[in-house]
Amino acid sequence: MRALAEFIMRGRAQAAAVALLGHWIPLLSPATVALVTLRRGLADGAMVLAWAMLPAIVLVAMGQHNAALAIIGAVSIFLTAGILRRSASWQHTLMGLVALNTLGALLLGAALPQLVSAAVDGIGEILKAIVAEAEQPISLPEPNATMVLGLLAAMTTLSGALGLVLGRWWQALLYNPGGFAAEFRALRLGPVAALVSLGAALYCYLQPATMAVWALVFAQPLLFAGIALVHSLVAKKGMGVQWLVLFYSALILLQPFKILLVIVAFGDTWLDIRGRIKPKQV
Repeated sequence: MRALAEFIMRGRAQAAAVALLGHWIPLLSPATVALVTLRRGLADGAMVLAWAMLPAIVLVAMGQHNAALAIIGAVSIFLTAGILRRSASWQHTLMGLVALNTLGALLLGAALPQLVSAAVDGIGEILKAIVAEAEQPISLPEPNATMVLGLLAAMTTLSGALGLVLGRWWQALLYNPGGFAAEFRALRLGPVAALVSLGAALYCYLQPATMAVWALVFAQPLLFAGIALVHSLVAKKGMGVQWLVLFYSALILLQPFKILLVIVAFGDTWLDIRGRIKPKQV
């Protein structure tokens, strides 16, 4: 990974090439845009962004409108990398990422209703197949545009956050060894951001299922704050990497665990849990 990051930072041509080819490799193109923007600023980042978006723009021009989602994701990565570069605040970055991808999803729904309609039909067919194959009668929601846009916003927000994390890690690897770990472990939402994030997520969660998917978007700043808290506690206590493997396995497989992590992160805003935990005595 270090060699790839070094290659990207060798020059504009190398960064543009990786951003262009990275369109077909998950996270590579977004992380390249993030790395260049974080290190060299918005001007160089915009150039790499243009190359990163080129395949998606061509596909949209050819009638493959689903590629528009990649454009929204790339632009949000670029803008929030600028926020992180200027503020060095993951809280502001994640909240900005949620806002930009929410706006992007709504604009996508307004500009390309046929794309949303096709996605609604596709998800509807999948849900019907699940119901038909179930051994016991189950009831699943009838998908609509609100549900589809929520899923798209959740996907672009999550991939954007992961792209930023990878780009920031690359930057620290090259120019500030160990800096990313300390920065990420310190991630903790302030009271206003925590209340907005939890309030919006809770409101959506209590709505019908087609609206409830939007909770996956608005809860992400708290989710990442919870992940940062776990990393901080593992580091403080000198626990082995196996605990992080177990943690991420539970995070991926158990939906209630995600909810618990969001609640813990919300409480950490006021309790400062990591500050109360004493480091392991050597």
